[in-house]
Order: sequence, then C-alpha cells, then structure tokens
Amino acid sequence: MVKKYILIITIFCFSLQSSYADGVGVGASAIYNFQTESFGAGFRLNFMPSNMFRIIPQAAYYPSFNKIHEYYAGVGLELNLFKVQKYNFYLLGHGAFNGWLNHETSEMKDAEYGNWALEAGVGIVKNKGCFRPFAEFRYNGNWKETNARVGIMFVFGCKKGRFSGRKKGRKRSAVSCPAYN
Repeated sequence: MVKKYILIITIFCFSLQSSYADGVGVGASAIYNFQTESFGAGFRLNFMPSNMFRIIPQAAYYPSFNKIHEYYAGVGLELNLFKVQKYNFYLLGHGAFNGWLNHETSEMKDAEYGNWALEAGVGIVKNKGCFRPFAEFRYNGNWKETNARVGIMFVFGCKKGRFSGRKKGRKRSAVSCPAYN
C-alpha cells in the first residue's frame, strides 16, 4: 500500500517538472536525529514556482543499524525569509507518512507501524550556481524530536555562459540559474 502512494507521488512530481522546467532541482542529504541518535539519508525534488516559496516532495530512510528503523515520505513547503549575499534563509513545514519498521521492539505501548508526522524548521541554501548545498534544522511535533540535514541539490535549467563575441579579451559569462535569484 505504501509503495502505491510513493509511486503516485513520484508520477505527480515528474509531471510537475514540465511546468517548472526552469526551476526544478533534485537533491540528497545526510540526516542526524538527535533524540534517537540515528543517521539517515534523504532524497528530494525541488519545484520553484516563485522566488518566495518552493514545493519539496521528499523521502528519508533510517537504516536498520539505528535504534529506530524507519522511513518518511511526504511533501514540504519552504518560504524564503531573507537573502544574504549568495545565501537564502528559509522557514519550512513538512508533512509525511512515517513507516516505523521496528515498532514491535519499542517499549511504547501505542507504537504502530504507520504514523503521520509534521515538522517545522529553518534552513539555509546557497542561491547561486547549479549545485546548491543546503543545511536544515527541523523539529518533529509528533515524536518531539529534532534532526539536522546537510545536503546538495542540483538545479536543472542552469546554463553556462557563452563567449560574448568580443574580439579582444573574450570572457565567459557567469553561470546563471533562475531559482533563488
């Protein structure tokens, strides 16, 4: 059943790509959960319909070597707060389905496989170039835990400059990307 929802979200995300061809990114991140002392990996798509906000379908997986073996799949929204030189600072909100794979080993009496989680947080992203490093700090209201993410995103639609056509002192123009500018 969960695979069905992931497939639907994936098809939806790729169908949106044609709508946002100049502002679509794909990224990966490393995650650390402070309360469970767990390491995970994240994957995201990044749709940028405006300079103010982004729609971020994403998934995260915490492998079985952690105390908590789980995954998340959902959608987040990011809202730009302000820009400092080459960096954007943003607020984020994220809702996701949480599949807790080893819930039966928990001492919590209400532990279940399927849960819903809401997260809020802050982030920073480099807003120039096609490769965009980012960092986020999030709070999960359902489990009352915090996590930090660091990663990199590649933005499609970036164009390397062409020679300017001047005969003397030909220079390449800077890399330009429509997102975050």
